[in-house]
Amino acid sequence: MRLYVFLTVLLTLTVFGCSDSSDNAIAPPVVEPDPQPTATYSAQVRRTEYGIPHIKADDWGSLGYGYGYAFAQDSFCVVMREIVLASGRSAELMGEAEGNADADFLLGLINGSKEKLRADFYDLMPVYAQELVAGYVAGMNRYLTETGIENLPEGDRGCRNADWVFAFDDVDLLMFLRNFTLGGSSGQGIVRDALLATMGPDQQTRVSAPASKLALEQVRADLGQFAKALVSGDRGSNGLALGRDATQNGSGLLLGNPHQPWFGSGAWHEAHLTIPGVYDVAGATLQGTPFIGIGFNRDLAWTHTVSFANRFSFYELKLNPDNPLQYDYDGEWRDITEQVVAIQVQLADGTLETRSHTFYLSHYGPIANLQSVSALLGGWPMFNGSVLAFRDANVATGPRTIEQWIEKGKAANLDQYVEALSIIGNPVFHDLAADRSGEAFYGEISAIPFVTQQQFDLCINGLIGPLLADATTNVIVSLDGSNSQCEWGDSPDAPAGSNLYSSADLPQIRTTDYVSNSNNSYWLSDANNPLEGFPTIMGPLGPEGGQQFLRTRLGHLMVAQRKNASDGLSDTPLFDLDTVKNMMYSNRVYAAELVLDDVLDVCATGDAAAVAQACAVLAAWDRRVNLQSRGAQVFTEFWGYIRGQIGSPFQNTVVSDEFWTMDFDPQRPITTPAGIDTSVAANQALVIAGLASATQRLADANVSMDAPWGDIQYLQRNNENVPIHGGSGPMGVYGAIGVGLRDGGYINPGSGNSY
Repeated sequence: MRLYVFLTVLLTLTVFGCSDSSDNAIAPPVVEPDPQPTATYSAQVRRTEYGIPHIKADDWGSLGYGYGYAFAQDSFCVVMREIVLASGRSAELMGEAEGNADADFLLGLINGSKEKLRADFYDLMPVYAQELVAGYVAGMNRYLTETGIENLPEGDRGCRNADWVFAFDDVDLLMFLRNFTLGGSSGQGIVRDALLATMGPDQQTRVSAPASKLALEQVRADLGQFAKALVSGDRGSNGLALGRDATQNGSGLLLGNPHQPWFGSGAWHEAHLTIPGVYDVAGATLQGTPFIGIGFNRDLAWTHTVSFANRFSFYELKLNPDNPLQYDYDGEWRDITEQVVAIQVQLADGTLETRSHTFYLSHYGPIANLQSVSALLGGWPMFNGSVLAFRDANVATGPRTIEQWIEKGKAANLDQYVEALSIIGNPVFHDLAADRSGEAFYGEISAIPFVTQQQFDLCINGLIGPLLADATTNVIVSLDGSNSQCEWGDSPDAPAGSNLYSSADLPQIRTTDYVSNSNNSYWLSDANNPLEGFPTIMGPLGPEGGQQFLRTRLGHLMVAQRKNASDGLSDTPLFDLDTVKNMMYSNRVYAAELVLDDVLDVCATGDAAAVAQACAVLAAWDRRVNLQSRGAQVFTEFWGYIRGQIGSPFQNTVVSDEFWTMDFDPQRPITTPAGIDTSVAANQALVIAGLASATQRLADANVSMDAPWGDIQYLQRNNENVPIHGGSGPMGVYGAIGVGLRDGGYINPGSGNSY
């Protein structure tokens, strides 16, 4: 019997009028006389074991109010900091060192004034979403008023007595939510840098045309690193939705296994939100969002994994040789315009300085400069007489986001859930769900620009377009900006004016068997019934017919083994709750299952004497990343070396025509590639070099090669080392952990398996 600890707080507040968030003073809401409209909020906050808040209210404003207050009790400073960073005023409020002037400039361009953002975002949301946001803000501000700035949390993630803390308003929160929706496009630092690097004609040194194949190969390598920065980092996850044919009791069953950051606004906050008879959902929210992100109601459960479908396009603009502020569009010259964004920057002495930045805009969007990626892609114009414009599909997604997630939470079955997805408020996720009747669902139903395969074939042309596409396997594309046929199109069923694919156009599957995703494309959502024939823009990472992540392969393999009870988890085939959990926590290292026998064969040769200790440790290792596993550190560093030598720079795969015994076969994508071809001398040398590198790296970090994994991978909390199981996702660990080697081990993971 579970013990529940109840702490009930009844919150009631009457709010008159509204506050001005541009005032940094901390004060309770100002009471003004009628005829100002009033809003009365009343919510019950009940905390159970581990402090999980359960919020109950009779209307959307009060639900937001109760959750805003409860969340602020737990993590006010985390979101307060993010609101400042998203406001376009971070350098003004935090100062030049702590703020981010570059981000302020770009957000000033995207958001404009608060009045404009209210019209472009807040006013476009359904009334209930507006009420939810307003209540959430009121709840957080009540916490601030009651607590006082002098009593807020301290430390690196605190904000006690910080000058940048203020009572914010609903538009301030929406700036933060928009920043979230731009995370896969304009919000990424490397994209922001490219947009800010544009200084106008004649302000940048143009590099002459590539003179050699070697120069183009360097550009290709540089672009691969650019793509890696876009698709790597903390974002990832596993999702598994099981239908009645895959479960022991014939009902649906869902595994949501996000690999989010463990700290900051990207971390999860668990909650239960209820409006009786309207909305009753438990699960997790990304900090600062007033709705359940992944979770369940009484009839249905859902989760997400990050998708790397294209969210933006570059457009190559062919400049007028007589006027570098004009570009060709269907044989006519169009003007590039200027927009100046001014911000305030707080200097060290506390005074404010006005700074400005000029953006250059085409009808597609702002001009970008990829000089930080490759010198050959810098200059105005570039070596080929062109510049690149940037268009972001998610700039207009935000107003639909809250609506979609609330409607998902209200769904009583998959029909209603899929209908909610048609809102296209999802900026960057694959969706997986299972319902009470035993149906499972997968969909890549998110904000994807309407670019057909015909447009891909027509519009990726010249030198820059094919170079970008080839170097990044279509993760980044540049279309012909001189041809109106290359404009993003329209789907009649997509949100009006969005230029996105509609829900019906996008890859999806409903089944009574199972669907799975681990951040590759939609292709193998059901490994036995691939989704095929979709435009490249929908799935460039692990595309149709392409090599898959090791996590993707292991996920499907574990399902197959569980269905016939060959995995050792239970003698009874199919899934129940325990076997789902035990499967996720099995901590298998799939790369080791594929290659370690061959590595040990190389170890048996006379050439491996110098790495004998590493070989001995690996021979005794259980090929897991459990707390007591000894030797996982050797394989972790070994596989990292192999990937560094012959891996794709951003696909998390080892791609080679010589390394594998069984090369990748699109007809066998789950079981290939596999094995090391040890008959190739270069492969034997590569294995020995990898073991030598692992030995040296561990020695340099003062890590014993046979120490228990839990002794060297841990989280430091309250003067204790908390052992962490799991390991590197790219080496095929399902419960991935994001942490690198440092002195003493793999200390303080920052992201990964969010359980």
